[in-house]
Amino acid sequence: MVTSPVFYVQLSLVMTSAMIAVIFFLAWKTLGEKPHVLNWSIAFVAATLYWLLNMTPGWFPNFESYWLTASVFGFVLVTLGLRGHCQRTNCAFVPKNLWPISGLLYLVVVWATAVKPHAGLSVAVLPFASAVTLLLSAIIILRHRTRPRPAEWAAATSMGVFALVQLPVAGFLFGLGGDRELVFAQLYEHPAFLATPAGFIGMAMFVIFMLASDVSEEMKEVAVRDQLTSLLNRRGFNEQGSKVFASACRASRPLSVIMTDIDHFKEVNDGFGHAAGDAALAHFADLLVTDRRMEDVVARVGGEEFAIVLPGTDLAGSIEIADELCERLEATPLVVDGRDVVMTASFGVATISNKDNCLTDVIVRADRALYRSKRAGRNRVDLESSQLMRTMDGTLKSVS
Repeated sequence: MVTSPVFYVQLSLVMTSAMIAVIFFLAWKTLGEKPHVLNWSIAFVAATLYWLLNMTPGWFPNFESYWLTASVFGFVLVTLGLRGHCQRTNCAFVPKNLWPISGLLYLVVVWATAVKPHAGLSVAVLPFASAVTLLLSAIIILRHRTRPRPAEWAAATSMGVFALVQLPVAGFLFGLGGDRELVFAQLYEHPAFLATPAGFIGMAMFVIFMLASDVSEEMKEVAVRDQLTSLLNRRGFNEQGSKVFASACRASRPLSVIMTDIDHFKEVNDGFGHAAGDAALAHFADLLVTDRRMEDVVARVGGEEFAIVLPGTDLAGSIEIADELCERLEATPLVVDGRDVVMTASFGVATISNKDNCLTDVIVRADRALYRSKRAGRNRVDLESSQLMRTMDGTLKSVS
């Protein structure tokens, strides 16, 4: 009858790793088949096999064959774990192909196990590699964005703590030298090993939490993005624009709005088909976002109607931007089936005034200016008349 607590600890790790592998596989199948999620699923399959072999070394004819086999799954686990975090964040400071590095570390294990036996080095390499990959994973997660989400902080912290446990374990094992029996007696009875289940499982749960956070953010992004142009939709425009308006009011900074839509868009749809109409919208959207600043808000707010909020830009600056966009569109035809289709658009500009209570007040005036532009013949920039006064030298000046 098995009575060793170590056996039950390892059995719990086998079952938990298997369940987590299934969770990640189902997440991969149902959430867009993202490669990093599949890598994490395979990593926990490797973890399941690793802990299973640690339970059953008696299946092997000798220690060398057991440890070399178990180490394969251990290195697959740590490599795929780190690789998944690299794929999730598109990190640049970690090599894209981690397998050669893992292969070299495994050769060290082979050398210390079968060629020139050194039990301490043989069993210390894997926890050392695990600690390094966990620290790298934590750094990658925290560097991914300027303000990491709470789930990312939690995952990175759990990895950092687990790595700090693994590093002294690796050093302790290496320091025990070549006495294999002493090494393994200490390894399985050491307090750090008894803390492994909590660290290993807790870290996995935080990674799942981080994955759920990613899905939540993606759903929010889908809700505020136009799928055709990737610009903000009306909902996203209202949310972002309101924040920018409030910030401008607090800081007493200028803010302008440009409303624009494509001239004779129906003719493009009727003459070339709806696919060409979609291409025209995407083409115009690309022109609108080119050379825009990070703080500018660009959105598709209707069928062929777009809006731009320009914080820190006064009336003269916004007129200049609208003029440049008007000229750029006419000079950049859409190519449909090898034919150039010249497109134009009308623009309306308004700037914030002391009477405005919300961004909608500015948008209404910019919309009026847009329709003035259309009535005046299209392919031009106009302003809502209440915003303007003409100075002695003939230039326009905002009333506000």
